[in-house]
Amino acid sequence: MTTEPSWTPLVTAAAVEPGGIVDAELGDIDVVVWRAATGRLCVMDARCPHQWSHLGAEGVVDGDEIVCCAHGWRFELDGSGWKQNMAGRRDRKSDIDVFACDVRDGTVWATAAPPATSEHHD
Repeated sequence: MTTEPSWTPLVTAAAVEPGGIVDAELGDIDVVVWRAATGRLCVMDARCPHQWSHLGAEGVVDGDEIVCCAHGWRFELDGSGWKQNMAGRRDRKSDIDVFACDVRDGTVWATAAPPATSEHHD
């Protein structure tokens, strides 16, 4: 028997402008809700896996990535982690958890269900 994932309201969609980052809680998980330059919303773990910096305080959106300003690690909308040097070379780093999200009636909702049982929606 498959159980439907539990969805939690986080913030109003209007509170997250393109390039914006908003802190939220998904159950007992600190998350950030951010909007890429393309307008796509993302809900991800608030802590950079490198040295646990909080992306709500030390993060900035750069195009379709969120960047941890503490040491320059970058995360794509799917959570894949990278570090980019000044010459543009990108090296793989640790990934970060991304949670399925959806906008309903002007509110961003997310679920902490494993990715295999949920989808990411804009």
